[in-house]
Amino acid sequence: MRRPLTEYELTLRQANQARSDFAVIEEGLEFIMGQVSRVPTRRELVWVAACSFASGAALATLVTLIFVR
Repeated sequence: MRRPLTEYELTLRQANQARSDFAVIEEGLEFIMGQVSRVPTRRELVWVAACSFASGAALATLVTLIFVR
């Protein structure tokens, strides 16, 4: 037959559960910090915007030349 948990054992069980909760929170924070460190710089964003504009203009010109003959 199991004996009832003492107040000290219950506190240790709660502390162990809190420790695992803190570990999960820490893993989440590490993931978020990794994502934030990968945020593109202004120079990278300008480069992507310029390339997107140029490729869109080239595609529109090509489509116009093919279908408007």
